[in-house]
Amino acid sequence: MKIIKFLLLGLFIIGQVSCSSDDDGGESLDLVGNWSIQEGFIEPGSVVLDIGGMDVTVEYSGSFVNIDEDNRIILKDDNTFSSITGNISLEMEMVVMGIPQTQSVEMSDVFGEGTWEVNGSDFIVHNANGTDVTYHIDSLNGDNLELSANVKDMALDSGSNPMLESMDIIVKMKLKRV
Repeated sequence: MKIIKFLLLGLFIIGQVSCSSDDDGGESLDLVGNWSIQEGFIEPGSVVLDIGGMDVTVEYSGSFVNIDEDNRIILKDDNTFSSITGNISLEMEMVVMGIPQTQSVEMSDVFGEGTWEVNGSDFIVHNANGTDVTYHIDSLNGDNLELSANVKDMALDSGSNPMLESMDIIVKMKLKRV
């Protein structure tokens, strides 16, 4: 049970970061405006966790469900962002020690506020909560934006997080300008 709680905490952080990534804008790209998350998911994968000297493999995948249609990330031309947050659920499918499990994590106030910058095809969010996240701009086509991020690219003000550094979890999101 501790393994699952530990993993869910990490995924909750990912969820917060994922939403924050939507809050980024671009200097040469037309990202300024209001964006709404339309879809989000965690690519299927696995991670080996060292739990008390025992390696435990956790297979995972996930998707954002029950996305509040009023969610907004407002990217401003002064490279700041704010948000109007609705609820989003992260539904995780995991197999821990051969036992399949489904966990749902309700998230609210996940967007936050802060500053953003674009460096090439990287969209970097500096959230006021002390989390920096680098997202890759996979696609920007008119009013549609696709972002991806690796959880190990998260940086916290408090320093490195060994749990996150050991994970190779990719979060992808599709946003629409509203």
